[in-house]
Parts: sequence; C-alpha cells; structure tokens
Amino acid sequence: MTESLLKKIFNSLFEGFALWQKAESHVAVIKTLRSRIMFSGASCIIIFLVILYRLADVMIISRYRQIPTKTSSQEEIIQKADIVDRNGALLATSLTTASCYADPSVVIDISDTANKLSRILGMPSAEKIKQKLNDKNKHFVWIMRHITPGIQEKVMDLGLPGIKFQKDYKRVYIHGNLFSHTIGYTDIDGTGICGLERQFSDELKQHGLSGKRLVITLDLRLQSIMHEELSNAINKYSAQGGNGILMKSNGELLAVVSLPDYDPNDLKHVKIENMFNKNTLGVFEQGSILKILNVAIALDSGYAGPGSIFDATDPIRVGRFKITDFKGKHRPLTLAEAFVYSSNIASAKMAQMFGAKVQQEYMKKLGMLGAPEIELPERGHAIVPAYWGDVTCMTVSYGYGLASTPLQTLTAVTSIVNDGIKVHPTLLQRASRHNSTEERIVSCETSALVREMMRAVVCYGTGKKADIPGMGIIGKTGTAYKLKGRGYGSDGNRQRITTFIGGFPKDKPQYMLLVSLDDPKATSETCGYATAGWNIAPTAHKIFERIIPILNDGTIQKESTLKIVKYLKLDK
Repeated sequence: MTESLLKKIFNSLFEGFALWQKAESHVAVIKTLRSRIMFSGASCIIIFLVILYRLADVMIISRYRQIPTKTSSQEEIIQKADIVDRNGALLATSLTTASCYADPSVVIDISDTANKLSRILGMPSAEKIKQKLNDKNKHFVWIMRHITPGIQEKVMDLGLPGIKFQKDYKRVYIHGNLFSHTIGYTDIDGTGICGLERQFSDELKQHGLSGKRLVITLDLRLQSIMHEELSNAINKYSAQGGNGILMKSNGELLAVVSLPDYDPNDLKHVKIENMFNKNTLGVFEQGSILKILNVAIALDSGYAGPGSIFDATDPIRVGRFKITDFKGKHRPLTLAEAFVYSSNIASAKMAQMFGAKVQQEYMKKLGMLGAPEIELPERGHAIVPAYWGDVTCMTVSYGYGLASTPLQTLTAVTSIVNDGIKVHPTLLQRASRHNSTEERIVSCETSALVREMMRAVVCYGTGKKADIPGMGIIGKTGTAYKLKGRGYGSDGNRQRITTFIGGFPKDKPQYMLLVSLDDPKATSETCGYATAGWNIAPTAHKIFERIIPILNDGTIQKESTLKIVKYLKLDK
C-alpha cells in the first residue's frame, strides 16, 4: 500500500514537472510568434509607406518637378501700361483675354482631341494641334492665344482632358495706323518689337504693375490733322509717300507722321516697306532747306552779313559739272536775296568763304553728322562724306553731299531760330530732361536775321503758298533730287523729295513744322511744276490753317515789321 502511494506521489510529481515544462515551451512559442508578427507588421507598414511615396512621387511630386519653364512664364504674363497722349487720350492698352493651352501628358486621345478642337471655327487645324500634343513628356503647350469668349465657351463644352485656359493680355492700338511708326507694336507675348513699345518695354511692364501710364508728347488732334493733310497731298500729287513732324520750341514732338504706314492690330497683312519710319530712320539729301544752315554759318562766323554781295550771274564749273540756279536771277545778289531766291550759285560762293572746316564744325554742333536724338530704336545715322573738301563744302551748302534724317534737319533749324540755343527733341513729357547749361549754337543776332530771311521766303519767295496772314509764318522750301545709282537721272526721269520747313510766330517761334512729299508729280494746278513751292508749300498752309486755332492760346505774338526788306530787290 505504501508502495502504491509512493508511486502515485512520484507519478504526480513527474506529471506536474512535465506539465510545467510544457507550459514553459508554450510561453516561448508565444513570445516568438509575437516577435515575428510585430516584425512582419512593421515590414508591411514600411513597404506600404514606400509604395505610397512612390505613387505620390510619380503622380504628383514629379509632375510639379518636371513642369517646364513655360509654366513659370504664365505667371509672368504682365499687363503692360497704357500709352496716352499729352492730353490723356488713350493710344495703346492691354485687353484681358483667355488663351487655350494643353497638358499633353494627360491628354487621353490625341487624335480625338485634335479633331474636336479643330472643328471649332477659328481654332488651328487638326494637324497643327496633333503636332503640339504628340510629345507626352511636355506639360505645357499653347493651342491658341487670345481666343474669343465664344470659342472659349465651345472648347469648355467639349470637356476634353488636359485642355485648359490661361488669363492673358492682348495689346490693342486704339487708333490703328495713326501712331504706328512712333508707338510701334509688341509680339504675342507683349515684348516690344519696335517704336516706343520696344524702347520702353521694361518700363511699360513696371508701370503696368504699379498702375501708371506712359504719357507721351504727341497730340491726337494734331497727329490726325497732319496725317489727313499729308494723305490728301499724296493722292493729289500722286506721290510715293510723305512725312511730317511738328515740334515745340522746347523739343517736344506734337505730331510725327510717316506714310505709307501700317495697322499694328493687323500685322499679317502689312507690307514690310510700310514699316519704314522716314522721319527718324530715313536718310536723305535734304536739298535747299540746308541753305538755312549755310546762311547761319556765314552770318555767325562773321564771314558775311545780310547785305554781302555774291555774284550769281553765271554757273560755277566744277570739273565736268556745273552748279546752276533754278529760275536764277543772273545777277549779283545780297546774302538775303540769295536765301530768299534760293540761289545755289550764291550759296556755294558763300560756303567757299568760310570753308569746309568751319562748315563741318557747325554741322557737328547742330547734330547733322550722327544719329537723331530721340527715344526710338529706329534711328538712321547720317551719311557723311569720306572726304570733306572744297567741292563737298559747296554742294553741302545747297543740300547735296550730306544725307541726314528729317528729324535731324528740323532739330538743327529749330536750334538756329530758337535764339541759337540747341534743342533736344523728345517724345516724353518730363519736367527737365537736361539739367546741364544751355548749349549755344549761334548768336541771338544770327538767329534773328535767319528768322527775318525765312519770313521773307514766305512773303516774297517760294514759300508764299504756305503763308497764314497775321501769324508771322517763317519757312524755307527745298527740292532735292533722289539719288539713282551713281547719279540723279535725266531731266525727264528725275525723282524728287520736296520739303517745307518753318514755323510761327517769326519773332519767337513756338512751333516748328517739317513736311515732305516723296516724288510728287506735276499737275495742271501746279502749271506743270513738281517743285516744293507748288506742292508741299500749299500742304503746309493747310496744316497751319488747321493747327493754329488749336495751338494759339492767345499768347502768340502778332507779326512784326520785316526789317530784312532793305536788302531785297523785289520782283515787280
């Protein structure tokens, strides 16, 4: 019995021990499983996060990283500032438009998208759209700029993936071709290509951001008058073109017209030659209007006075050439008569007195040997003779051998009649553009004598048809033959540029005008003549007649007595 009891006790102990060992083994297994489960869970979470990041990188992050710089330029499309005339009249502005663009990387069906867009009237062809959408690596391509609201609505109704719209600005020129050569135009992105748009492209963008406007010196009313009268003259005299500039005595330009011109709103139909600005880029021999500079040099340098005599009886022979007068007096002339009757012979002899060196020095001071001073990129440089000898000195005296722009010539003449103080032309209204001391070109006495003689031209010479009674109009006409190859053509085959330059009032000119016609033809009204006194002088008269009521604010002095008459032997 005792044995059986001991066996039971030992069996119970062994079973307990076995159960204890088995329990210990389960705890270890549970711990191991728990560790493996935690490791597996952590690994799954990490793998999930890696996959999630990659998906985000491919679908979102990389798209922003890979978008080309064009998207940046979208944000940089700036509304350029308005351009207004001196009275605040709007000349150029930017209209808010919508432009259509695409993200090729998300366009599902290129052919279908292109075909549907091309069916909308005004949109590009399907082939052009396909070419733009073919590169799936791109994220931005323009489909069409500056679309109409109607086209925008139709495109939106299609609901095409990847086809979007961008706020844009289109430059608009209110008066079409009226200011085309001065204001110029921009490309489709608003970058200035020519004229003031190019010269002040950055400034116009800065003004656009600040809400400012670019105020220029031109006057819409005066510009319209000059444009209309020049157009009428071109038609009347069958001229190839014409140009004109109206300037205040302080250098501010009030009107600048060059014809033919162009409409900057419709550049697709523009002839390239119509973009040429005759006033600042055209370089021509100016003809007899340079006699104003010639007499000013003779008087100011002290080599002659208004009563000095120059024999214009016979032509001057220079080699195989002759210097002659058109309808000459064939007698000795005073300096004043030589100017009023526009004698080439007397002008050449006048220039021989002071010589080439003095002539060149004055021409340089007057700004005739470089490029015109103006805020435009289109500026022509004067064509200066390589050798400025005695023969050149004589021909320059009556307007041949030196070619310059009309603006340079007007500036030089305005400086002479402006009490001899140099004038700086400008298109910008600024309180003070030049802080330096005034630059004197000729004396006050010389300036007064030149004004007297220019008044005599209008009273008794070739400028009669430009006169406005009581306003003291001063002026000078010039007829220059156009250079054709190495010569000027024969008498029956010559082309001319006729010019009138003048202003008012005589004693203190406040406004100066230059107008020209390119190759005008003779008419029955001009008695068969095609010279300046018969075509451009009447044109100047019509311009003066219309602008004087606008410009005369009551401060313009009435005409004074003409003192130079004593030096003139007037024709009866």
